[in-house]
Amino acid sequence: MEPTDVTTQQLMFSLIEIWKGSGKSQQEFCRDKDIAYSKFYYWLKKYNAKESTLNTASDFIPVTIKNGLGVRGSGLELVYPDGRRLIFHQDVDPSFLRALLA
Repeated sequence: MEPTDVTTQQLMFSLIEIWKGSGKSQQEFCRDKDIAYSKFYYWLKKYNAKESTLNTASDFIPVTIKNGLGVRGSGLELVYPDGRRLIFHQDVDPSFLRALLA
């Protein structure tokens, strides 16, 4: 994305956030801010898509416990979908695992 595109996106996303808190209809907000409704709608779709992606990325990731792993003191092996493995030979704090999976 070009620097000017990033600036435009930041501007439009901030205007969408302002609109969300305004209590006004989209058309009314666009009239007040002198923005073409079609432009606002275009950026609103992009904003919603980005929000959807962010929410999906933070959703729960299923964890499968095999062969008795997960019992304190037994260690842990974390296998990513691409085949990378992390092997822990001691107890691991859940917040640390959450950070690895995020």
